[in-house]
Amino acid sequence: MERPAETVLVYLGPSLPLASAKAILPNAIYRPPARQADILSDVTHYQPTHIILIDGVFRENLSVWHKELVYALQYPGVRGIYGASSMGALRAAELDFLGMVGIGKIYGWYRDGVTEDDGEVALNYAEHNGFYHLNSIPLVDIRAGVQELGEADKELGHEFLETMRQVPYQERSQEVCERSWQGLNFPRIPQKQLDAEEALRTFRDHKPEPLRSPTPEDLSPAFSALYERDRRININGVAVAQQHLDAHVLLHNPEWERICWDSSNQELALMLCNMLCVTVTLEEVEAESRRFQRRAEIETPADFECFLENNGWNRPEFNRLMIANARIRKLQHHHTVSKVYKRNTQAILDYLRTQQGFDFWAIQAAQREAALANDDWLQLDIEVPAFARLIAHMDAEGLDLKITPEDYLLETGFSNLKELSVALQRTAVGKE
Repeated sequence: MERPAETVLVYLGPSLPLASAKAILPNAIYRPPARQADILSDVTHYQPTHIILIDGVFRENLSVWHKELVYALQYPGVRGIYGASSMGALRAAELDFLGMVGIGKIYGWYRDGVTEDDGEVALNYAEHNGFYHLNSIPLVDIRAGVQELGEADKELGHEFLETMRQVPYQERSQEVCERSWQGLNFPRIPQKQLDAEEALRTFRDHKPEPLRSPTPEDLSPAFSALYERDRRININGVAVAQQHLDAHVLLHNPEWERICWDSSNQELALMLCNMLCVTVTLEEVEAESRRFQRRAEIETPADFECFLENNGWNRPEFNRLMIANARIRKLQHHHTVSKVYKRNTQAILDYLRTQQGFDFWAIQAAQREAALANDDWLQLDIEVPAFARLIAHMDAEGLDLKITPEDYLLETGFSNLKELSVALQRTAVGKE
């Protein structure tokens, strides 16, 4: 599935009516004011080429975090992130050195230190079905109006601006402003709206100019927690935070203990890979991907895209897991080979005992040994290749060998082909 040439993701709320925004940029994906984890979640879901942050929440929810934007700046396929008007102007002024692009007069005020008060862009509003009713006047609109006053009114305008600064943003209504100015035409220009319109019209003309490019080192352990827990993925059209999926599984799945054990061991194995500096080639990662897709019965690119969507997954996340699995498998292969004739015997038996599966398989193995004991003569045939025997055995048992016979030999721990052949002929006794 080819990605569209341009996918623009816009976070917009009270700064500009949605209908006005769509008249300027009709094909964008419009999202409500950004909350914490929104950009983190949406960048992986929508795969945007451009992100325009205009509005964001800060009171009823946690604000969009700087680290989310730093992550998005590095995300594959993202060509630019732009901020304007409100929360976008604030974050752009804080992150333009890493390549976020600020647009508009309000951004310029924060960038140049004309104001450092985050509250100047705040306003009180009510929202219903995507429509926003503004209940207060943002201070930046008053600042813009004061700047346009003539010299005779400048001093009075600055006094008005400072007076309105003392009024909590929730209470800075039209009536309060008019009463303080003692007239209907108090200085005000809809600067937030103007900057939002400018961002939607001109974002393509602005190119990122970072002082330095962001790197993974610019993130943090706290960001990793946000990414792993609060990032929302879409399941059948419903956005669910990953930590809620995790909690549901652990509270409802009867195999919760095994899931915790196996997943923790996988993390420990990856930690060991990091300590031992285990690296993999592109060919090894591709082999791991093919193995995974065979196991999941993915046969075509369309099947793969459907699988990703049904599992709330995306290509970068899939690739991340394939790299991790390829590294762990390489470590496992090295460990198995290093055992030489010890094989994986004790590890496998210990695992079966831990998972309460030992008695079932031990009884079957004992029955096979009894059959061997009653056989007058076990003749070993070394002429038939071990791999041919293995494939025939899997077919007879109704087992699907989803890996190559060579990988089977390596991963199961049989020391050599002869040892595998002997085991296969022993297990065949009594079946004839």
